[in-house]
Amino acid sequence: MMLQAVLLASLAVVAHGTICCAPQQWEGFKDYTIVDNSGGERGLQYYSYDALNQRYALSTNYTDNVSSNKEIWDYRQGTGYRINSDKQTCESFAISGRFPANCIPSGAAELGPLFYGFGTDSLSALAFQFNDTRNEFQNTVALVTRRDCVPIISTTTILRPGNNYLYTLGYNNVFPGIRDATVFDPPSYCRKSAMTEVNSLYKALRV
Repeated sequence: MMLQAVLLASLAVVAHGTICCAPQQWEGFKDYTIVDNSGGERGLQYYSYDALNQRYALSTNYTDNVSSNKEIWDYRQGTGYRINSDKQTCESFAISGRFPANCIPSGAAELGPLFYGFGTDSLSALAFQFNDTRNEFQNTVALVTRRDCVPIISTTTILRPGNNYLYTLGYNNVFPGIRDATVFDPPSYCRKSAMTEVNSLYKALRV
């Protein structure tokens, strides 16, 4: 479940007002580190974010820019997929709730402007801190570019009874837009898996 927390985390799920939001369509790499009472985990994900159509896709644990594990989350369709292209396996699951917006919520405290690098190579950024207490206590410090609110780094502490979490996300090689929209299309064997599940359920109901 440690990894699942990172898969869903961008900046914040925003319901009431924002200071700024990332572009509605972008792609890039997320380098994540998670630590809890049982140990830690590190990995690299390629992330395609499409707020216009309320969906995102990610490929996990890249090695030499190759990954066989992929997830597609389509909130408009209410369906997600967990895919292993090497084994050609596909698990579908239902999705509910609000699409996770890449935004800084209106109640966030600004920690001050800053920049990376120097001179003409400097990147101007803003840092914010905010809490989320709807389901559990979360404290996040997020750094975004001053222009366009593109995520740079975020660190989140989650307090749970008996097990606290710390995870960090570093974003790199971010590009605007979606270069290939088929990244959101499940492979053909996903549809075959879905038909197998339907047929199995039908047979069980007839018994």
